Amino acid sequence: MAQYRKSYIIARSLEIVIGLYFIAGAIPKGLDIEKFAVQVAAYKVIQTPEMLLTTALFTLFVEIGLGVALVFGLRLRGLTVWVMQAMLLFFTALIVYAWLAHGLEDCGCFPVFKMSPEVSLVKNGMIVAAGIFILWELVWRADRGNIERAAVLRRPRRPFAWGGAKIAVAVALASAATAYAYCGIDWQSFLPHEDSDVSYAQFEIYIPEGYFNLGSGLYLVPVMSASCSECMEKIPEINELWFMPDIPPIIGLCYEDKPGDLDVFKGYAQPMFPIHSLGDRIMLYYALIAEESFRLGLVYNGSLIAFWDGYVPPYEEIMEIVESVYEM
Repeated sequence: MAQYRKSYIIARSLEIVIGLYFIAGAIPKGLDIEKFAVQVAAYKVIQTPEMLLTTALFTLFVEIGLGVALVFGLRLRGLTVWVMQAMLLFFTALIVYAWLAHGLEDCGCFPVFKMSPEVSLVKNGMIVAAGIFILWELVWRADRGNIERAAVLRRPRRPFAWGGAKIAVAVALASAATAYAYCGIDWQSFLPHEDSDVSYAQFEIYIPEGYFNLGSGLYLVPVMSASCSECMEKIPEINELWFMPDIPPIIGLCYEDKPGDLDVFKGYAQPMFPIHSLGDRIMLYYALIAEESFRLGLVYNGSLIAFWDGYVPPYEEIMEIVESVYEM
C-alpha cells in the first residue's frame, strides 16, 4: 500500500511540474507573440505572416490550456495526457526536420533562453517518458479498478460539475492569454493597403536625408535586417546603383531588434543611400520579405511591381522595368 501511495505522489508531482513548465514556457510567448512567430518561421514550414501569427496564437492557447489541465489533474480518462504526447511527438518531428534540413539553432520552446535542438529533443523525450508513467499510474491502473489502490488513495468519485469547472477554468485562462497576445499584434502593419499587395503605401518617411512617400512615385527599396550579415554584404552593390544614371530614388527599410542596431549596421556597411528604421516591428519586416532575409523591391505608387530576393540584379535589368513603367 505504501508503494502505491509513493508511485501516485511521484506521478502526480510529475504531472504538476510538466503543467507548470508548459505554462511558464507559454507566458513569454504571449507577452511577445510576434517574436514567437519569428521562431516558428525558423522551421521553414510556414512563411506568411498571417499563418505564422495564427499558428503562434494556437500554440499559445494549447500550451496554456494543457498546462492548466495538468496542474488541476484534469485527465479526462487520459485524453489530456494523450494530447500532450501527440503534441510533443509532433513538435519533435518538426525540430528534427528543421534541424537537419535548415540548420535550426533555437527550437523556441522556452523563449526566455535559447534551447538547441539536441537539448529540446532530450527534454521532449523525458516528458514523453513521464507522460507514459502518468498514464500508467493515474489512468490505466485506476481504470482497472484496483481495490487495494483505491483504498490507499481514498479518492471518491468526483462529480461531473467539478470536472466541468476545471475545464471551464482551463479554457478561460487559455482564451484570456490568447486574447491578450492577439491585442498586442500590429496587424495593420502588414495588411494590404488599398491596391497594394504589401503595405508599402504606409511609408511616408521624414528623415534628415529627405522626404520619401512610397505611396506616390517610383522607388527602389532594399528591405533588410540590421543583424543580417547577408544584407550587409549587399550594401556595396546597392551603393553602385545609387550612382547610376536614371535609377529611381533608393530608400532602405531596416529592421532593428533594439535601438542603435541600425547605427551599428551603418557604421560597418557604409551605405550611401538613406535607410529608414522599421524599429522592432518584426512581423512588418517579415511581411515585406519572403524566405530570404534580403529583398530589393521596385515600388510604384505603393505597389510592389518587381522584386529580387537574396540578390541585387544588374543595373540593366532594373532599368528595363523602370522604362516600362515610365511608358505606361
